[in-house]
Amino acid sequence: MNTMDFLHANEHKSADDFVAKAQYIKDNWVWLRYSYAIAIKVRRRMQELDMTQKQLAEALGCTQQHVSVLLNGKVNMTLETLAKLEKALQFDLIGVSLESFDKPGGLSSSSLLNDSFGVIPDSGLETTSLVDGYKPRKKKGPKGKSR
Repeated sequence: MNTMDFLHANEHKSADDFVAKAQYIKDNWVWLRYSYAIAIKVRRRMQELDMTQKQLAEALGCTQQHVSVLLNGKVNMTLETLAKLEKALQFDLIGVSLESFDKPGGLSSSSLLNDSFGVIPDSGLETTSLVDGYKPRKKKGPKGKSR
């Protein structure tokens, strides 16, 4: 038996995950880049507040493991989750406070590009206690019909 035959006989039989992961990133880069940026901003803010993942999980009403997944930067978060993160961390996550829409001339190009941590006043609005991944979803059949 030559070296190549030996290597082929003893190679790992599972599929190479690297190519699949690279293709996933390429196919989903449109939203993944935002998820990475959000994860970085949330981690920075947590450091500023000296907050642990467990403490953030308690504030969000989810598990520490789910917070870890969110901070990994590979989750397509809902607007509800983004709002909960802003409320729990008391900062403007996406760079523009929604309250600026209520003010005359509230939005400018410089405010849209703002990357600073602004504080969001408590609006008094409550959201549900569900966070990404915890809301049960009905599977849809052909043409969007529920099964």
